[in-house]
Amino acid sequence: MTRYGRFREDGREYLITDVRTPSPWINYLHNGRYFTLISGNGGGMSYFQSPLHGRITRYRINDVPPDRPGKYIYLRDEETGAFWSATWQPVGRDAEKYRVAHGFGYTRAEAEVEGIASSAVFFVPPEDDREVWAAAVTNRSDRTRRLSLTGYVEFALGHALVDLINQCDDQHFNRVRFDEKNSALWATKTYWVTETRGTQHQENKEWDRWAFFTVNHPVSGFETLRERFLGPYRDESNPLGVETGALSSRETDYGNAVGALRTEIELAPGETKDVIFSLGVIAKTKAQTGKNAAMARYRTQAEVDAALEKIRLGWDGLFARTRAETPEPGMNVFLNHWIPYQAKVAFDVGRVASFYYWGIGRGFGFRDTAQDTIAVVISDPEKAAERIGLLARQMRLDGRVYHHFTLDGQGEFTRHCDDPLWLILGVDEYVKETGDFAILDRDEPFLDGPPGPVLDHLLAVVGFASTNVGKHGLPVFGRGDWNDTLDYIGGAEGGESVWGGMFYAAMLDRIVSLLEFRGGTAGEIRAVRDAFRKAVEDHCWDGNWYIRAYGENDRRIGSSENAAGKIFLNTQSWAVIAGLPDRARLVRALDSAREHLNCDFGPKICAPAFQDIDPKIGLITRCVRGKKENAAVFCHPVPWLIQAECLLGRGGRAADYFRTLLPDRVDSNIFIAEPYVFSQYITSDEHESPGRASHSWQTGTAAWMYRIAYDWILGVRPTYGGLMIDPCVPAGWRSFKVERVFRGCRYRVEISNPDGREHGVLEITADGRKITGNILPLSGAPECRVRVRM
Repeated sequence: MTRYGRFREDGREYLITDVRTPSPWINYLHNGRYFTLISGNGGGMSYFQSPLHGRITRYRINDVPPDRPGKYIYLRDEETGAFWSATWQPVGRDAEKYRVAHGFGYTRAEAEVEGIASSAVFFVPPEDDREVWAAAVTNRSDRTRRLSLTGYVEFALGHALVDLINQCDDQHFNRVRFDEKNSALWATKTYWVTETRGTQHQENKEWDRWAFFTVNHPVSGFETLRERFLGPYRDESNPLGVETGALSSRETDYGNAVGALRTEIELAPGETKDVIFSLGVIAKTKAQTGKNAAMARYRTQAEVDAALEKIRLGWDGLFARTRAETPEPGMNVFLNHWIPYQAKVAFDVGRVASFYYWGIGRGFGFRDTAQDTIAVVISDPEKAAERIGLLARQMRLDGRVYHHFTLDGQGEFTRHCDDPLWLILGVDEYVKETGDFAILDRDEPFLDGPPGPVLDHLLAVVGFASTNVGKHGLPVFGRGDWNDTLDYIGGAEGGESVWGGMFYAAMLDRIVSLLEFRGGTAGEIRAVRDAFRKAVEDHCWDGNWYIRAYGENDRRIGSSENAAGKIFLNTQSWAVIAGLPDRARLVRALDSAREHLNCDFGPKICAPAFQDIDPKIGLITRCVRGKKENAAVFCHPVPWLIQAECLLGRGGRAADYFRTLLPDRVDSNIFIAEPYVFSQYITSDEHESPGRASHSWQTGTAAWMYRIAYDWILGVRPTYGGLMIDPCVPAGWRSFKVERVFRGCRYRVEISNPDGREHGVLEITADGRKITGNILPLSGAPECRVRVRM
């Protein structure tokens, strides 16, 4: 099997040993305000707060050559004229001499070229609006060497969409100035668009930031214009300014603005010197008084080391909230590090920017944002509560919400039938994790009315659910449910979502439990929940599985009578999650999913793939077969299947699905995407390129796999009254350990399985005392040791 790297022994880094990866393998470096994306070969973009309004540097997605531009450090031997880069690209020579490590909040590129060893560490300090490129350069030869190092970025400066589509005019507003005292370039734009949507309105304002690019050595030359730096008919691989060793050292007030800073060093044999570049932003209101202090930071290796230590401690704090020791080391690497890491990145970035999405169009997705909170609430309940408040503010009094929204208060209503109910999930998991029922009384405004408690927002969702009902008692589809590509089910008539009926029942059940635990009554909500369950059972069983939808004229979608899309994954897994009563049907539904949907790369979202366009179903039928929602292994719903298998007590199957989805198990020349994070989908066997993954990083898969693994496979999950112990594992797991921080106490749980059970608990002791039932009482102590026998 072809691999381009491996995990470090302790799982804390992914080491790329062959930098010629089949696609850019990336990392996210950010502190919640300043964000940068960087590939193992130095490509990537940077932005402040918003990738649309606060874009600092350019990145050209799907361009030739790929993965350009980026964060580049060029090295040049001043005696021979030979040059190369600290990352393999953009110069692209001597690939075998480069190594890359992606870690948590940093990326490190190492090389030894022309007798010069270099190590460049890229990171974003936790408390500063900048990124740091800390290069250590060592002379491994037996003679003194004179080198120049040139740091290079291509600026965007403000509104990314305007920069993309109106470059011919937008270039007239760029300004780049040199600051000799601080060895820095300062760049800004004198015209700034703040409107999120396209408009012809011309705003009379300038970008509110200065971007700066600085280095900790005297500058021997600089460049501010791309055409002067690269030269005619050249690109970043062979820039004229590096090849000749001559930069114009001229400022600019127009054109494709860049920042290039050249500094020269001399190294005796064996000597090492640190060359540290910083790229960042500062508000114009603070520039005059704060720029010198900003320039003085991160000039020494000691400051770099201190910042990296803060980053390490921050991520260690997150990882320490959960820990697993299973009999499968490969699973442990993902459970303990890379799944929570990806989930937190998705939460912080908001899934708005990646190497697949420009970050200029969609903003935050309501359902995406709600689901991302369920992972972060374990480590940072305050941030989860903030995000719940943000979601509540996107709601009207009738319970409808923006499908997508931006932080400037704009959004779009799209008639997706599922969006509002995801708020219930976020609130319920928050309360279970924290015991903080007071969040229900916290006031948040409605879009079209006065503020009201979060509970009123939840009740507005109940009102929406109880009225958005079609002729079969199922939710009216609108323009989609969780599956956005089922967007014209039923044509103008609207159609009904069977999955929606299951989803509504599951979310309403959460509200019932929440209100009743709090001491309230929920009889009317219970009746609505039960009506959805009954509608599904009465109208949606197809003999071996549940159908997906009702279309125009009662057409059944996802039925054995269909030529394509006979069976859909979500209506089999969510039938179990929704608590439908007929166990025989539930078992048969999951067995049918395995029989008809499983392939070598995981369970497909539906099958067989649609081959012909059907305007009465929608976009799914226009997509190529075997990719995206048209019968790919769409990763996001697989955790729900795992949960369903656990609910039926089938731990072997649950773990098998989990294991199959791990991204490092497929040949990288087939998989293409990063092997250390989940992708949105994997091409299935219904296409001639099965196993190819796409849309990595920004997927809800990580949040759900995190929660499903700990809550349902390992079986240590929060409830309102305490921590439940309910493992569902392969029979071959004879023992395993779980650590879980819950309401201030670290629970150290050791589970023995001497009889090879898949599900069920025989006895539990907590700090030596036998527990009745399987919910641990709240400890009150900083640590509790739990012994469990299955």
